[in-house]
Order: sequence, then C-alpha cells, then structure tokens
Amino acid sequence: MTHNLAPLDDWQDEFTQLRHHLHEHPELGLATVNTAQLVAEKLRDYGFAVTEHVGGNGVVGQLRRGTSTKTVGLRADMDCLPITEATGLPYKSQVPGLMHACGHDGHITTMLATARYLSEYGEFDGTVNVIFQPGEEGVHGAPKMLADGLFDRFPCDMLFGYHNWPHLDDGTIYLQPGAVMASSDRMRITIHGHGGHASAPERTVDPIVVGAALIQSLQSVVSRNTSPLDATVVTVGSFLAGQAETYNVIPDTAQLFLSIRTLDSKVRDQTIAHIDQIAQGVGQAYGANIQCEHFQISPAVINAEQPVAIAQQVAEQVFGDKIRTQFDPVMASEDFAFMLDQVPGCYALMSGGKNKPYVHTSKFDFDDDLIAPMASYFVGIVEQYLYL
Repeated sequence: MTHNLAPLDDWQDEFTQLRHHLHEHPELGLATVNTAQLVAEKLRDYGFAVTEHVGGNGVVGQLRRGTSTKTVGLRADMDCLPITEATGLPYKSQVPGLMHACGHDGHITTMLATARYLSEYGEFDGTVNVIFQPGEEGVHGAPKMLADGLFDRFPCDMLFGYHNWPHLDDGTIYLQPGAVMASSDRMRITIHGHGGHASAPERTVDPIVVGAALIQSLQSVVSRNTSPLDATVVTVGSFLAGQAETYNVIPDTAQLFLSIRTLDSKVRDQTIAHIDQIAQGVGQAYGANIQCEHFQISPAVINAEQPVAIAQQVAEQVFGDKIRTQFDPVMASEDFAFMLDQVPGCYALMSGGKNKPYVHTSKFDFDDDLIAPMASYFVGIVEQYLYL
C-alpha cells in the first residue's frame, strides 16, 4: 500500500451522493431488484465481469489480473428494514415504512468505491470477486446465494466484509480471530390449554398462566443452565394470547416468540435443548400441551486466523492506532456467518460514531466519512493477498 489512494478521497462527494440515492430508495429483504440493477450497472462501468440473479437478486462482479490462481472475495449486503424513518434528513427514505436503518446503503457504496479503485488503479495478480447479497435481515439471503453455487462459480480463498457499528470508539476498527457476532435462532412456543369463562378458571387449563410460568422458568436457562463464561441471551420478544380488550374469556392457546443468541455452536445446541425441556416440564406440570418450533437465522460469525492477520496488517496502515484486536463480541447476528462456514474470512466492525443513534432505529444514518477509509482497507486487503 505504498501507492496513491488519493482518488478515494477525490471521489468522496460522488460516492456520498450515491449513498444518499440508495438511502432514498430502500428495498426490503430478497426484493432488492433496483438496488441490484444499479450495482450491476456500476460494476460493468468499472470493467468487471458481472453475474446477476445469483440466488435471486444477488450480484457478483469479477475482476482478473495477471496469471495467479489466487482469489479473494469481498461482500456487502443490500437490503433495508421495515422501519419508518424519523431522521428528517434531506435524503430520507422515499418509501413509506422502509429505511436503511442498518447501514447497508453504506456497505454497498464502500464496496463500489473499492471496485472502482481496483479497476482503475489496483495492483494485484489474481481474481477479485465482489459479492452483493440481498436478504441479510433474517431472510437467509446468504444461504440462497450459496445454494445457487456461489463459491463453486466464484471460488474464493478468503472472504472479507464489514459492518458499521455505532457506539464503538470513534474512528476505530475492531477485528479479531474467533467470535465477532452471535448466532441467531428463533423459537415459537405454542401452548395448547383449554379455555373457558373467566369466572370459572378451575374448569380450564389457562394458557396465560402456563405462559407466565414458562417465561419465569426460562430465566434459568442463562442463569443456571449455562456457564457464566459462555455468552447467551434468551429473550421473549412477544407473548400472544386471547383477543384484544377481552376481559372475561380464558383462551385455548397462547404463543411465546423467543430470540436466542450464543457465540458457540455447542452452547447453542444445549440452550435450545434446555428451552424445550423446560417447556415440556412446565406443560406437564400444568396439564398443557406445549409445542416448540425452532428456526435458525444464522450461526455465529467466526473469523479465521490467517485472514484476520492480513486484515490487521492492513488496518494498522489505514487506521494507525485506531484498531482493536481484542474485544467483546456483539450479540447481534449476521448471515455472513453462513459464508464463513464455507470460506475462511474476516468480518470487521467499524465504528459508526460513539454517540450516533444505534442500528435498527428510526434515527440511524450511516456515516459517509467511513466510505473512503473502509474502501482503502479493502483495497489494501486485496493487494496484500494478491501481491504482484
């Protein structure tokens, strides 16, 4: 990285405007049709060979130089969230009920800036695959691209990505081997009781009482069934029973909706098993039939040693002492983890501003000042691994 990275700074206004355009036109989940089309057009303009509709609306741009068979992959996510924006920004979302509240508009822009620089100034020998993924927000966009042969069609020796993350130290990048983000699992628990008149609860099996007992019992999963050294989160996100504003009817059924987060696959499996065991025990004690349905959202994001070593060397050049190589993992999840299960890689967290609104909130906005330095980081990784 001894050559001139000034063009990335010179392009700041252009890519800021692009990011604002993306922010104004968010697309949800797997339906990133216009976003994918824009990405594909930009990559073609930069001289990449472009493949569209990978696993749906996924886009892969490929750039080859020299004769080396080495390959590296860079990944960005494209989808937004079902949140009504409250930033009041001049480039706020123009789509009612949708907004880029997680910074994926910034991730797209960063990777497009990286792609343009690699095309015009990149010094490397090998192949770069720039991967743009739809459906990161809980709808399995990564597995869909993988099922469509992503790494068979576009092999990668190593894979790199990042997420902007508010509340971390300003201007600081975080990357370490091992766990960086948690796995995410959901469980729907349905309690089948026996309803009746509120005046005669003895004639019923009240699923609300059973659900309340179950919620209390679930607290022991973390406090008594899990080692204090193993990070685990079990949250009851909703408890549904009966009809709204019904006072005198005990319903037949109730449902609990759980979010489960862990950093280790063994702990994850044990946690899910404990929840099911507790649910069955509570059901038996109260005479209710309880059904547990489990849905995996993503495994934990686990970084590999060699990619992290490369990324840390580059990060030191780009960010100086603004780098953290030991930190507590984030208990949020990322389906980039599915890709890391197949290809070793490094996922970095980059501060989005210590005092900025948090991700997944109506006032969040990506920090445009991250575009150039993070593009420099990814350019450096490519040139470090695909050295001439």
